[in-house]
Amino acid sequence: MKKILTVVFSVLALVMMNFGFSGAAEAAKVAVVPLQVNEAQVERAGDFTSYYWDIVIDKFAYPDFDLLDDTEVAKAVPEEGLASFDRATLMDVASRTGADIVVAMRLDKVEETPLNGRREPTLECFMQGEYAAYNGVTGKYYGKKIYYREEMEEVLTVRNDWQQQAFASNLRRYIYRTLKVK
Repeated sequence: MKKILTVVFSVLALVMMNFGFSGAAEAAKVAVVPLQVNEAQVERAGDFTSYYWDIVIDKFAYPDFDLLDDTEVAKAVPEEGLASFDRATLMDVASRTGADIVVAMRLDKVEETPLNGRREPTLECFMQGEYAAYNGVTGKYYGKKIYYREEMEEVLTVRNDWQQQAFASNLRRYIYRTLKVK
């Protein structure tokens, strides 16, 4: 009898470990507005667009999130891009696309300026733009003016892409704050 109970409990334990008892949550729909770049002030606009999509696709991965198709988002966003990154505009995009989360970003200026009179040749690195996101699941809006300024020795820029690192670091931080529940 003990052997039969042991086998029955073993089978039940195996079944319970392999099948979850809670229902699967539906993935949140995410509308990502294409990156708006001021090409007159940003030299490598195509690079920033690819960095943007790489990070967004990585952060909004499939099991938890469902990225909406570009054509659906394009129908809700004017061809010239969003004029404003305020809460009402992003809520409007969310209602038009049926998205739970809307992410939008604009890059206005990226420049490197040499600084003279230093011991070593130095560059002043400057990035300016805006990020905004609306999380309909939590009802939270997050808007941030991007104003990144850093000085670095010019020799460090040979092996280091400061623009990509600063852009990626800021975008990851903003997406994290968008998704944060509290």
